[in-house]
Amino acid sequence: MKNATEFAKKFKKFRKSLPSAEITTSEDGVIGEVIYAHLLWNATAKQAMAAYKKLIAAAVDLNDLRMNHVFETVDLIGVNYPYAGDRAKRLKVVLNAIYRREHGVHILSLDGAGKRDVREYFDTLEGITPFVSNRVCAVYYGVATMPVDDRTLGVLIANDLVHEQSSITDVASWLARQVKADEICDFHVCLHSWVETQPVPKPSKSEKKVTKKKSPAKKSAKKSAKKSVKKTAKKPATKKVTKKAAVKKKVTKKTPRTKVAKKKTTKKTAKKKATSKK
Repeated sequence: MKNATEFAKKFKKFRKSLPSAEITTSEDGVIGEVIYAHLLWNATAKQAMAAYKKLIAAAVDLNDLRMNHVFETVDLIGVNYPYAGDRAKRLKVVLNAIYRREHGVHILSLDGAGKRDVREYFDTLEGITPFVSNRVCAVYYGVATMPVDDRTLGVLIANDLVHEQSSITDVASWLARQVKADEICDFHVCLHSWVETQPVPKPSKSEKKVTKKKSPAKKSAKKSAKKSVKKTAKKPATKKVTKKAAVKKKVTKKTPRTKVAKKKTTKKTAKKKATSKK
């Protein structure tokens, strides 16, 4: 991250002002943590807990949540839930990816595995976000990974706590170096609760400029369309000229052939008459 040393000084003062909060872990094991982390991504803790209870209450077991259609999950958590459709799709894709690896909705292959193996396992799951991967690794397996979502990144940039050109991965790795390994989970909960009190950041000016630059592309497309129309209009005239030329060639070729044919026939008839007289 750019200007990391300068922002580190601000971070020390900022951390002291964070509100206190307690971390909540799922009673349904690691799969429960995966589901809850998907619901907490770009949402508040109250929204995530309420939605989690609805999903668990409507399912016979955790495999039912994997089998649910996307629209069924959206109906359970609510259409007005932040990023409801994208959230439901990602949850289904991740649960199916775990099922293909484990042949069930559980994770037994990581029993006794090292922290690197744990992190690689979740980072390579199809459809998973860095926030979900880092939170599950930190909360359930004790890996020193910092969960950061889009809203957290936007709020940190708006409060001048990280560089404005930083990405989620940059901020996550930088924050993990600023906090001790055994304090990451507590800091994550305190940071997330503070982010909930902040207004949702507006899109930056650079994003607005990108959207405005789409009009020249339309103009170029119109110009190319006009050129193609003009080219197609000229093609029929060339075809007529070629046809006329072909007709002239055919006429000139036919006349000498007929004359030669007549001369040959006259010679043959003269020979036949001579032979008959003899």
